[in-house]
Amino acid sequence: MKHLLLFIFSLLLFTSCTNPTDTASVQNYFNLKGFIENQITELNKRKPLVNKEMALGDKNENKQTNEIDWRQELELFTQADLNKQAYQLSYTISQPSSSTFLYTLKSGEKLPVKSLKIVLDEVSKQPKLVEALLQEENRLYDSEKKLQLTCTMRPEGVWLVKTYEINGFQHLTITDKKTFSVKGTIN
Repeated sequence: MKHLLLFIFSLLLFTSCTNPTDTASVQNYFNLKGFIENQITELNKRKPLVNKEMALGDKNENKQTNEIDWRQELELFTQADLNKQAYQLSYTISQPSSSTFLYTLKSGEKLPVKSLKIVLDEVSKQPKLVEALLQEENRLYDSEKKLQLTCTMRPEGVWLVKTYEINGFQHLTITDKKTFSVKGTIN
């Protein structure tokens, strides 16, 4: 199972490279990066027990732990933030309801974040649901990651992640397609 964890870690690391010119911050969209950074700080401070399910192809592993590197664990959610200079005019914004914001990549744009959906809690105005679709494709590599994160008010009065899930695949032209999933439920 160490190989499963190592592979999933390398998958996430391999896809986490960003162009330094893209990191200039603009605030045209919901500040997902700031929200996730705050969650990472709280989770590192609290060290909650997490039920974690991981799968790579047909190999599965389940464990309970409170030893999680939250920055690494939620890295893909940070990458789904749209407030980057290169993304500034690349998304259409729709609001299906007063608490739901949907960002969709415009036709002809070639960016990895295809869509981002944020549903805010009516009372706290904090995200209770974050969903994103990330896709990359070139001559050597093809990947897709579907992200989902739910949050809720904890008994201590803190807005905190409840569940997070990453499902997807990676396909190098010289290898078979590898499917993977990670699901965490915070107790």
